[in-house]
Amino acid sequence: MTPTAIDSLVFYAARGANALLAFQPTMTPGGGASHAAPAAGGGPGGGLMNFIMLPAIFLFVWFFMLRPMRQQQKDQESLQKGLRKGDRVVTNGGMIGTVHEVFEKEIVIELADKVRVRFLRDSVTKKYETQTADAKPADAEKK
Repeated sequence: MTPTAIDSLVFYAARGANALLAFQPTMTPGGGASHAAPAAGGGPGGGLMNFIMLPAIFLFVWFFMLRPMRQQQKDQESLQKGLRKGDRVVTNGGMIGTVHEVFEKEIVIELADKVRVRFLRDSVTKKYETQTADAKPADAEKK
């Protein structure tokens, strides 16, 4: 009985990931699939390279993804805890208003004159800073 491609794949899966990489099925004239034998030892320095690459990938992911996300979370939490009456804020829905009252988990934002809406503190995304008189709008610079 000739081994099929699935039998060969199961055989190499049982032997480990390096054996799977060496799996190269070829067609034989008889119609069955044969496979090339894996290199003995996995090549020079193969184990050392795997030993070095795994921590390197972890450090890369931590440095460029996890650390900035944690920093952003801390900044957002400090912003939400530091809200005071009179602060101009933007909610995650895009509403701009002035903080009128501050409670433990909620705030009341005045959106327009005598229009006050209650929001969760978590819904505030940033403080709103209007343009100063010194800063010119982009349209005025083009003229």
